[in-house]
Amino acid sequence: SYRSSISGRGRKKKKENSMKALGSVWMKLLTIVSTLFFCRADWIDPDTPLDKRTVQSEYPAAESKELPKQYELVFSDEFNTPGRTFEDGTDPRWTALDKNDYTNDALHYYTPENVVTNQEGELVIRSEVADTDVIGFDDVNLQKTHVTKHFRSGMMQTWNKFCFTGGVIEAQMTLPGKSEVGGLWPAFWLLGNLARHTYVSSSAHIWPWSSSECTAKSRDAQLINGCMNTAHYGFQERLGRGSPEIDIFEMQPGSVHRNQGPFLRTYVGQPFMSASYQVAPGRPVNRPGSGYWPGPGQWYDGIEGGEGTAPNIGFYGSYNHFAYDVDPSKSDYWSDAISYNKQLDQHFWQEPHTYRLEWEVPSDTTDGYLRWFLDKELVLSINGTGLVDAGYGAEISSEPMYLILNTAISKQWGFPFECPVNCPCETSKYDCSS
Repeated sequence: SYRSSISGRGRKKKKENSMKALGSVWMKLLTIVSTLFFCRADWIDPDTPLDKRTVQSEYPAAESKELPKQYELVFSDEFNTPGRTFEDGTDPRWTALDKNDYTNDALHYYTPENVVTNQEGELVIRSEVADTDVIGFDDVNLQKTHVTKHFRSGMMQTWNKFCFTGGVIEAQMTLPGKSEVGGLWPAFWLLGNLARHTYVSSSAHIWPWSSSECTAKSRDAQLINGCMNTAHYGFQERLGRGSPEIDIFEMQPGSVHRNQGPFLRTYVGQPFMSASYQVAPGRPVNRPGSGYWPGPGQWYDGIEGGEGTAPNIGFYGSYNHFAYDVDPSKSDYWSDAISYNKQLDQHFWQEPHTYRLEWEVPSDTTDGYLRWFLDKELVLSINGTGLVDAGYGAEISSEPMYLILNTAISKQWGFPFECPVNCPCETSKYDCSS
């Protein structure tokens, strides 16, 4: 979800001592394939082997009589050229942000200096302890402010450069940091191109809508809704648009195991992978309570989890309220997070593994689906018919969506306890500067 507090560009200030590396994520390759035809002008990396330019679905299982779907390559990046950088304007595919992040209680500043390709032919996103002064505007307290972010990290986006709608996306990665130490939030995800992540104003009443219908709720809560009978800026009239979110993974390291603490009622604990589809409109009533399994009729049909997974009972979605709306009773809305967690171990932080999403858009003959895989094994499957039959207007995304790779640092995400007041830094285990 998006929460705004402080915006603005930053001035980087090195600490007097040397910078402390928290961890790096390494990516070997990334491919996108589709059953649709796309313009192929340089989207395919010429170093991608020919035998990797067609793939078939990992689903259904081998014992099924249904033939696997076939896909043709439309985009790939091997990241095998040393010394690539991704500052704004330097790469035709990717942009590494140079910007403060003020979503989700972020503790970091994103700098393009922390996103490079190394001599081994890998993309590296580095997270570190390093100060950045940020002078911006606090849009909660409505005043200019000066803060210091004590961490730096990296985020890459293909926003407004490359999007795709339906198909398969797959990447091979090694996770940053240590599996048992909380604080890092590595993510590999897709977002509808109508909103740009960290630019929170772009997401208001846009994120994470995926609904083409005209309803009483969408008329006031969805910025581009199916009730509009004009076609401004090339949009089709009476067709709702938005920016849904597909999290191929969000990783939470840590040492709190299943059946303990916040994971008391589930059989997946830290470290885990979270696979999610975040979509609006969400269920407005009879919702499951956070930390509890859904009761009868409280959640969606057509959801299947793989081996070693469990529903993410800690987060079912967000209530979206915007301070400047005239009539919140009409413009506020729920968004849902249809999410499963998969148990991991330390090997995912020590060696590369392959993450995959298969995405079928709705059509005249299908309500579409989303399917997540880890090393060819199913993590989560969402049948779009379950969304449609719920009757609230949400559907599997048909939006052009762009790619995001990042490592965030947030006290919302498995972070250790904050320093006590007047903490004696010299004699304690705390790093009070961060």
